[in-house]
Amino acid sequence: MHINSVLLAKIFKTNYSEINKYCRHLYKKKINYYFVSKKERDTLILNILKKISIDRQIIASKGRKNRWYEGWKENLYLFRKSSKHKLLLPKFYTARDNKYFRLNGEFVRVTDRYFEIKMVNIFRNWYFKKYLRNIQNIYEFGAGTGHNLIELAKIFPKKNLYGSDFVSSSVKLIEIVAKKNKIKLRSFIFDMKKPNKKIKLKNNSAVYTSGAIEQLSGKIKDFIDYTLRQKPKIVIHSEPAENFYNQNNLVDYLGYSFQHKRGYTNNLYSHLLNLEKKKKIKILKVVKSPFGSLMMEGYNFIVWKPIK
Repeated sequence: MHINSVLLAKIFKTNYSEINKYCRHLYKKKINYYFVSKKERDTLILNILKKISIDRQIIASKGRKNRWYEGWKENLYLFRKSSKHKLLLPKFYTARDNKYFRLNGEFVRVTDRYFEIKMVNIFRNWYFKKYLRNIQNIYEFGAGTGHNLIELAKIFPKKNLYGSDFVSSSVKLIEIVAKKNKIKLRSFIFDMKKPNKKIKLKNNSAVYTSGAIEQLSGKIKDFIDYTLRQKPKIVIHSEPAENFYNQNNLVDYLGYSFQHKRGYTNNLYSHLLNLEKKKKIKILKVVKSPFGSLMMEGYNFIVWKPIK
């Protein structure tokens, strides 16, 4: 089997024409996958259960800020040496050496170690082009290495891009990336748990997070309040979220168990639903993570806008 417009339209909850218009160039060279046998599936489930039982990583635990600083510092060092864009891919993508991923709620076997990265790129090309084409200023919070911003610059070279993170190694890396690639990209320090109210977003702006709110351990209110006050045209999240798992489905329940044990943020969607009930925002699109790593689905998609 290979990735095609029929599958993508289904899992992105959109239509074939949008997929072909925005993403076709990214899957013209076949991205293959294979359904697993019953024996493979049983082995995977057993291995996942074992990994969950011994996993000790806690999101936002003491010392995690320093680990993020050192992680982005390593990417900074490597990028300074060669300036290759693949060095901007976070290590949690490139360090994985497994042949199994999640696709449309099931396990699949692949031969391409960059399968997840390629799927991420197809997904973000779709939603960037669909939702950000009329926006002039795009702010990514928790931007890490800036790899999403690099893709945005390829798609929209004339837009103003801004990347922020809570550690200086990330901000410095984004600054160097912008300079070496000669793109309209600026960076600044920003702690999403303690938003700097002096930082104002420009008119006709969008807010974007990808795998960033997950790290706040549920302490999201201040950031969402900050975002509401800035009145962006649109807000896009691509994040893990426990709410999206069907706990009566075995594959989903394994992902839920792993996320829950680690303490990823689990209240974003419920908080946004509450704001919508209060008529403060309008939720425009929601998509359950179309794919994921072996252990979890980290790309649940939520688009909303403030109601003025």
